[in-house]
Amino acid sequence: MRTGDLKFCSMVALALAALLACTVWAQENPSAEGFLGRGIAHINGGDVFAARQQALADAQGKALLEAVVARVPLEVMEKNFLVLKKNFFDKAATYIKSFKIIYENTTFDFYQITIQALVQQELLRRDLDAIVFAGAQREPYKVLLMIAEKLNGSGDFIFWWAPGSAAKIPESELILKEKCAEKDFIVVDPLQSMKEPPAPSPYFYPEPDIDTVCRIGTLCGADIAIVGKAEIERSRGADTASFNAFQCNLKANAISVKDRKVIVSAATYGLGVNADEALAFRSAVEKAGKLLLSQISDKLLVLPH
Repeated sequence: MRTGDLKFCSMVALALAALLACTVWAQENPSAEGFLGRGIAHINGGDVFAARQQALADAQGKALLEAVVARVPLEVMEKNFLVLKKNFFDKAATYIKSFKIIYENTTFDFYQITIQALVQQELLRRDLDAIVFAGAQREPYKVLLMIAEKLNGSGDFIFWWAPGSAAKIPESELILKEKCAEKDFIVVDPLQSMKEPPAPSPYFYPEPDIDTVCRIGTLCGADIAIVGKAEIERSRGADTASFNAFQCNLKANAISVKDRKVIVSAATYGLGVNADEALAFRSAVEKAGKLLLSQISDKLLVLPH
């Protein structure tokens, strides 16, 4: 084997060893606020500024490596390491939304810096699909919606799992179902899968317990259940104005049906203004629902599916 080839293979082997170490570290040290990256660079000729820039770029690449590790299987990374390095790790700044420096120092002739970075997950996902996974289709999440709705002035919540004639699919859930398609979620229809409620009285609460939700989700073949409340109220002053204004306050938990646990909690609100009352109502729910689903989908992007 030629010296050049031997040197190249050694570099790849070292890179893969570092990759494996980062994979283990990322799995054992998850960060809810971002991905950590530790960078280092040699200080040549006393040029501390240049060394700092190189160390920062190295730290950004390491932070992005953690983000990629969270969504790409190790065997895929091993086969595509050079492609990942060229298109992602060497261009890490493209995918980093923001970062903060949590440590930096000089040790002998080296500059060291550690950052905590927030990554543009949607952009990273799209580019990984296009470059690494070659556009391979991923199976979308099947979602069960359980949204209880309450209008201002009314005393009771409306929800489809209520007993008897009180059961009704609220307008806010129907609107949220439409927005789910924008996130590539497939909304299951529980009324076609269930002949009768699988639990006694707790089932009829506006916020059923996790065990009840997961039993329903299992019957429907759902991966995720989004369970929450939409409280819609008319904004003050709208009654005397020539327009209609509503505010939708939306709170929900996304529950893993398989793991029987809450994976993300989200709370949003939306304001809708229009001369038409129905359009103002819909606008408020759409805005709140879009924000809610964005929070949930951002979390799901970094979870194995």
